[in-house]
Amino acid sequence: MTASIISSIAFYVLQPFFGFTVGALFYWVFRKIRARLQARRGPPWYQTFADVTKLLFKESITPLIADKTIFYVAPLLAFTGYLVALLQLPIGNVYPPLVGDLIVILIFLTLPGVAIILGGSGSGSPYGAIGASRETALLVASEIPFVISALVTGIQVKSMNILKIVEAQNQFGPMAFHYPFATVAFFMCILLKLGRKPFDIPDAEVEIIAGPYTEYSGSLLGLFEISNVIPAFAVNLFFAGGLGNLFVFLILCLIVVGLISFLDTQNSRYRIDQAFNFLLTWATLLAVIDLVRASTGWALW
Repeated sequence: MTASIISSIAFYVLQPFFGFTVGALFYWVFRKIRARLQARRGPPWYQTFADVTKLLFKESITPLIADKTIFYVAPLLAFTGYLVALLQLPIGNVYPPLVGDLIVILIFLTLPGVAIILGGSGSGSPYGAIGASRETALLVASEIPFVISALVTGIQVKSMNILKIVEAQNQFGPMAFHYPFATVAFFMCILLKLGRKPFDIPDAEVEIIAGPYTEYSGSLLGLFEISNVIPAFAVNLFFAGGLGNLFVFLILCLIVVGLISFLDTQNSRYRIDQAFNFLLTWATLLAVIDLVRASTGWALW
């Protein structure tokens, strides 16, 4: 019993450190690939760590007209959503003591989007308000295909236990091969949740500075910057969690990051109406097709 408690404590301490460290390296990979595709050199490997460390130890300036409670709670809410989701995800052959439920993970992954809306609205900045309104529209449009495409995997396995979803793929093969439409829809939504083109409309730099993040600085901005576990979630749902191998899991996450980097570089930014219509038509249609297949037993296994 004591050994089990110690191992659980060690997991909950080391998992966030490992997850956010690897996440920072993946963000560097994203910046490096994007720079190379744009004929630039890109930052050194330690740049993300330096940026986040600097932010976390700098003073956060609060605008006088901001709603201080909402302004401070928003980044904490975003960080909490990603942290709780991370603590429920298997990472290769490392399994959490309390294996996550797919529905619970999806709920917590919605919190960062809500936090961005709250932060932008409560900042007192017109740029933040515009960014928050854009985030609201995109959140409404993206959550439908995002949730449907994720639920396809649980319906196929007849369980919402994330570990059972991974183990079923180890036996029958990755979900991406059986449900390609849901996989494509999920990746469309990933681009939005990560704030990448063509869905980086809420914080479009050339239009509204940084949108919801305009008035954020210091440690509060740092909390927004280090919040990200979406690639790991995608690998678990559609690529068999790396087949229970930590090295393969990280390689697959790296491939997901590379694909996102390529798509971000090759696409121009959509208008808000274009993004809204695209997500509610094409992404939702693809997700629903595979939802019907999973519900009626049309799968390939």
